[in-house]
Amino acid sequence: MKTETIILNKERNVTLTSYLLEVNGEFKNIHKRPAVFVLPGGGYRMCSEREAEPVAFAYLNAGFHTFILNYSVGSHAEWPNPLSDYEQAMSMIREHAEEWNLYQDKIAVIGFSAGGHLAASAATVAVNKPNAAILGYAVTEEKTAKMCLKSAPDIVSQVNRETCPCFVFASRNDNVVPIRNSIKFVDALAANGVIFENHIYAYGPHGFSTANASTLMPGMEICSRASHWVEDSIAWLGDIWGEFGNGEMTLPRCISETKEDNMHRTF
Repeated sequence: MKTETIILNKERNVTLTSYLLEVNGEFKNIHKRPAVFVLPGGGYRMCSEREAEPVAFAYLNAGFHTFILNYSVGSHAEWPNPLSDYEQAMSMIREHAEEWNLYQDKIAVIGFSAGGHLAASAATVAVNKPNAAILGYAVTEEKTAKMCLKSAPDIVSQVNRETCPCFVFASRNDNVVPIRNSIKFVDALAANGVIFENHIYAYGPHGFSTANASTLMPGMEICSRASHWVEDSIAWLGDIWGEFGNGEMTLPRCISETKEDNMHRTF
């Protein structure tokens, strides 16, 4: 594996860290890999370490190239700085697709809490949209967004038919980002015919990350199934992108049919 940290904006301390797995050679059936682009949470005040490398390693273990963006936070968090950081990083990733042996049309962004707000923004309003978004207890509606960062926009109202497929997960009793954020966002996806999967777990604290011993804070009580979101999201990416490892990835029939159905749907 090759790892590199690239400084995108020295003044705002914005960095992109890449974790690139090998292809060809002993991986003779793998010539390119899909990628996951991690946006940690932290209330736009910091980038949480618990929602960075532990998440990236879970997807590396499943065969994905991974990237972690430390975007503008704190005194530099004024919107749209974080979104500009995302745009710059995604442009760089896609520009290096051949060099880094990745599918430039198979890049999923994954964000948590405020990082989920940024990921949802990428899915809806970014110029360089991801090909899928995985949103963990994400801030999406206006009231919560303004409490997090006064300049942060409402994202629910930005959902349209061009929004990329989304995997949404959260806990019912999150006392930091109310569950209405996930529910309103999923309702908007459904209204616009966007492909999505949604998991609301019975109970769990805010910021549960991968929900295992390596990421849970002391005293956190959480539903035993909450950690399943990692495996489920990986399987979901396989559903919408196809499996890799046997030449070119192909779009599964179920997704092709859904897209065709949406072309004939009126609202």
